Amino acid sequence: MRKKEPLTVDTTWRYPLPMPMPGQPVCATELEAVSQLAQLPEAPRMFLWTDTERKCPKDWGFIASVREGIPPQGIEAELRAWSGQYRKAWLAVDLRDGVIPPSTVTPMEELLSSLKRPIIILVSRSPEHEDWPQWVLPE
Repeated sequence: MRKKEPLTVDTTWRYPLPMPMPGQPVCATELEAVSQLAQLPEAPRMFLWTDTERKCPKDWGFIASVREGIPPQGIEAELRAWSGQYRKAWLAVDLRDGVIPPSTVTPMEELLSSLKRPIIILVSRSPEHEDWPQWVLPE
């Protein structure tokens, strides 16, 4: 017999992912991402897709997520060109509070999963984020 009362569903991810997988972004704060990357046996080359270069952590490359006079198609084309040029690099997407989100034609989740590379979504508070699982390496 079916239960008649509604199921309780949490809006946030309950189980974190141990590693970013191609096509499956994870979220982390900047501090968490830098800390997790330092624990890897070989740190990958990192690029941050953000609205200004000064927001990039030390030793991370910069990809513009918005530019005056450039339409969303151009921003998306630049990201795809970067993806072809740096095939083994990881991408971090800046979605922290106060940052202008990337301007794209393709929906964000669809665009990121099509890149087929490890992607970290930088957020202000990772445990509270609803769209992507939190990145937590096993201890």
